[in-house]
Amino acid sequence: MHNYYDGNFESGKVIVALNKSIDYIGRSIDTIFCGIDYEEIETIFHPEEKRKEDDVGDVILIHLRRKDKLAVIDAIENLLTNPDVVYAEPDYLYDFHRIPDDPLFRNLWGIERIQAPSAWDRATGSRDVLVGVLDTGVDGDHPDLRANLLVPRKGRFADYRDLSGHGTHVAGTIGAIGNNHVGVVGVCWDIGLVILNIGNTTIDLASAMQAINFAARKNIPILNNSWGGRQNSSALRYAIQQYGGLFIASAGNNGTNNDSFPMYPASYNLDNIISVAALNPNNALAPFSNFGAESVHIAAPGTGILSTDLCGGYSNMNGTSMAAPHVAGAAALLRAFKPHLTIHDMRNIVLSSVTRVPDLNGRVTTGGMLNVSAMLEQATGFA
Repeated sequence: MHNYYDGNFESGKVIVALNKSIDYIGRSIDTIFCGIDYEEIETIFHPEEKRKEDDVGDVILIHLRRKDKLAVIDAIENLLTNPDVVYAEPDYLYDFHRIPDDPLFRNLWGIERIQAPSAWDRATGSRDVLVGVLDTGVDGDHPDLRANLLVPRKGRFADYRDLSGHGTHVAGTIGAIGNNHVGVVGVCWDIGLVILNIGNTTIDLASAMQAINFAARKNIPILNNSWGGRQNSSALRYAIQQYGGLFIASAGNNGTNNDSFPMYPASYNLDNIISVAALNPNNALAPFSNFGAESVHIAAPGTGILSTDLCGGYSNMNGTSMAAPHVAGAAALLRAFKPHLTIHDMRNIVLSSVTRVPDLNGRVTTGGMLNVSAMLEQATGFA
């Protein structure tokens, strides 16, 4: 029995990628998962199109009868001998990338620093632009968010209640309503924030994959992901690659180099990911922020960020969790300004229009921080 599985995973659950050539619907499940003692099996990711270069088809979540971690490892060892299985792995748990702290600033210094106000002369957004917020849910009655929220009415993501405030804070930075005489403003004033609640203290891999699959099926072009962990999941990488939209991910709060110690999903080498580090008001990398000249692409404000909170309130928070939504809001603004841009073009414009910052040289790929005004200026040359 192997002993290399990280201890941070769900007991009693296994994620399995099936070979794309298998017609498992037309066969008895028991013949495919012979020897696995399970209660329930559910599909958590179904690719709309199967890539020729991939062997993977559907990704399945198996609920084992035994609810302990040894049962997970035993099941994986069994499944890896099955020719119908491409890979099997635990249902890993990931953390949100926020650092709680007392209020530091009572203003939106981050919005000013990324030059969003001058960009608003060109565009303030559109309700037709959808951004998926994979987080802890949202305060659905918040006066600074309510009109911009889109919540699935049924199914896995119908419960959008935020118990921690993390998701509400992230949503406000992306798209709190602008010019409404209430509270704060997001980077993108007018927007469709699709709230996908994937956990409140930690995120399990299956929930994240279900959210990405939902976004792919609903053609949501931008996802904000202020969470991550050290677990390198093949299933999560596959889901992000298949999704195909712009996947904004926080770089992590360990103060370490992601080139040497990767943080996932931010560190997957995929051409639709933007990994975001946190900047402080002194234009320096925040001490807690992860970095990486090869694997972290851009920085954005991430300390003392004022945004929406529970019970209709507002608070300051720190973390790369707070940096990533600045980039997600900027991407939404860009989408509203130039709706026909490809995801590849959007990513290139965001990354090539940064403001160079000396402290970021050699620490993030672009050597710079988000510049929303320059981003829209650069996009004017596109149809």
